[in-house]
Amino acid sequence: MSDPNPKVSTLHCLQQGNGPALVLLHAFPVDARMWQGQLADLSSRFRVIAPDFGGFGQSPLAGPFTVGSMADDIHQLLHGLGAPPCVLAGISMGGYVAMQIARKYPQDLRGLILVDTKDTADTAEQRENRTRMIEVARTRGSTAVADLMFPKMLSPDTVDHRPEQARFLRQMMESCPAPTIEHALAALRDRPDMSEELPKIATPTLIVVGDADSITPISVAEAMQRKIPGAKLAVINGAGHMSPLEQPSQVNRAIRQLIDAL
Repeated sequence: MSDPNPKVSTLHCLQQGNGPALVLLHAFPVDARMWQGQLADLSSRFRVIAPDFGGFGQSPLAGPFTVGSMADDIHQLLHGLGAPPCVLAGISMGGYVAMQIARKYPQDLRGLILVDTKDTADTAEQRENRTRMIEVARTRGSTAVADLMFPKMLSPDTVDHRPEQARFLRQMMESCPAPTIEHALAALRDRPDMSEELPKIATPTLIVVGDADSITPISVAEAMQRKIPGAKLAVINGAGHMSPLEQPSQVNRAIRQLIDAL
């Protein structure tokens, strides 16, 4: 039953094009602008919607959040836009949210695309690292967090040959407010393990991973593909953890192929 008094979403989003809805969920600690290569290209065929999560980009921060509450926020936004059922893509943190949406709101989805992400929860060591980075954000700000994260985000190919993309990524990271970074790190640290949920996904699914992704490497993507019935895998050449930003044409081709097969 639909809510007789639905809340109006406060999330900002970039929208371009007409046709079937394609929703793009961004990584941490950036915002919807990371999808500019998808908005420009895929909007010729699809209604491309790229939200800023709460506190990121142009969306206001309402306080602490979890990966589950982020999924609820996106569900609310998409219904307000009349977007479901949609094809939903999420990268890294956005992938964690996309998996929660697939679990909680499968009726919202025509297709699912999980990009440079993983299904398992943080290890004890990773949780400790998140807690330490929360303290860095609190005491030294966004630039200090970017200093720690940036070297792991891109492939050597991007750093060497596409410096404008590296500069753009760095600018987005430094513009993310420190309070948002603190809340996001806590949400990422405390997110649930989704590995036992993946075999339950009935939505046609594509896994995308950069061939030089050191944060969520190809082996992680292959393991996820094996868990999700019928899932496809696309390895993006010359990309690290930010493959849609680094190699938009390859990622866009993989997205089109999934949607064309639906």
